[in-house]
Amino acid sequence: MKILVIGALGTVGRKLVPELLAAGHQVAISSRYASKIAPWPDSVCRRFTLNLLYYDSIPPALDGVELIYYLMHAMSDGQTHTSKEVIAARNLAHAAASAGVNRIIYLGSLVSARPKSDHMLARIATGEALSSSGIAVTELRAGIIIAPGSAAFEVMRDMVGHMPFALVPNAIETQAPPIALVNVLHYLVKLADMPETAGMILDAAGPQWLSYRQLMLKIAKKFNKNIKIIAIPGLPIRVACTVLGVVTSVPQNLAKSLIAGLAEQLQARPESLRKLIPQSLISVEQAIDDVFKQEQILSYPERWEDGVPAFRNFSSLHGFYAKSAKNSITIQASPEQIWQVINLLGGEHRYFYFNSLWALREWIDYLCGGDGRHHGRTDSSQLKVGDRIDSWTILSVEERRCLVMRFGMKAPGGGGMQITIDPDRADRSILKIALYWHPAGIWGLVYWYFFAPWHKLLLTGMCKKIAQLAQQIKTP
Repeated sequence: MKILVIGALGTVGRKLVPELLAAGHQVAISSRYASKIAPWPDSVCRRFTLNLLYYDSIPPALDGVELIYYLMHAMSDGQTHTSKEVIAARNLAHAAASAGVNRIIYLGSLVSARPKSDHMLARIATGEALSSSGIAVTELRAGIIIAPGSAAFEVMRDMVGHMPFALVPNAIETQAPPIALVNVLHYLVKLADMPETAGMILDAAGPQWLSYRQLMLKIAKKFNKNIKIIAIPGLPIRVACTVLGVVTSVPQNLAKSLIAGLAEQLQARPESLRKLIPQSLISVEQAIDDVFKQEQILSYPERWEDGVPAFRNFSSLHGFYAKSAKNSITIQASPEQIWQVINLLGGEHRYFYFNSLWALREWIDYLCGGDGRHHGRTDSSQLKVGDRIDSWTILSVEERRCLVMRFGMKAPGGGGMQITIDPDRADRSILKIALYWHPAGIWGLVYWYFFAPWHKLLLTGMCKKIAQLAQQIKTP
């Protein structure tokens, strides 16, 4: 079957695509950002970059498609996310109907009996919009999915991993049926071969109902952490949302959208789905164990992305979502000329700009017992994966295109630097430098925001100096 997965590079999509390929389907994928690297370098998937808010961008991706998986949401977009999601879903549905697509499988969310939060209302409205063109829709509703990158799981992890106590609203006692990602994937894959489920809304629930307090304590136990969770009667949920912006690395709009529905008691009637697609449901404890095991696997994509274990120093206590500082500049030089300059990193030119500030940070690391003053390069002539540049370790090298390094000094978190070169035209290129930081709790966030003004200054100066040096290099 020819399938298009919309939202293929998200938490669920990146795991679903390999499962669909293994099941023998022909899979195409779409994402909002063309620059985001697909995590399956050996898989052949036709790729589209779609902006679903613009109808005309959609039809080219639907040629010959029989089934669409719709895994997209816009909660990170803030207060306007509901209207955006409805427009996007309606555009896709009408384009799919015109293209002769047979069915859409939509991964939605469990909701309460009388939904009030924007998050739940948006999930319901999206399902209705997908059905608006008359196309057959199978809606699979799931609650908290236990998986790396699942926003609700990451919020809880950040809290219990770094806080000795938490003051929370009474809604912390609300119950939900968390489910392991592997169980959700099994349901999604099997539904592809069940056209009789068209028009159905199916509830996917884990084997146990737990309060959010109980789930947080189970996550804390896996960390060997103790956290005292104190429920305060009358504490507004909006206050909890504000606090979350301080203690979690999860994007604030996304975290707030989820927490706003904390007090709503979810409903789930999973019996029909379990009868339709029998499987062994993984316990909450095992699902959490599986998350931690995944985060110890040594792997790294060609470009940086959220949640990479290598950038997080293989620590499940370092936030999944990264903070970032970026700068770019257009240079009248070829990628080859710019790469020659980048190859000088750590040598005589050090970091090209305000090297005294870099040196100050190295001294701080040295005084804290780190290797910040351990200068030098493993190989002074070329950049190679695994080599060292001062306190940085090279994770990825794409000659004349990209360099990714992991930060090696002592700090409350893990992160790195990515330098990319994009050809603009024959004699011009775009240089981009980004710093990424996965904070370890509140102190990791304090560390990041303390250095944020300096990051902007350093990256701006660094880009300009590299541009100046590259333009001085004569071409053959």
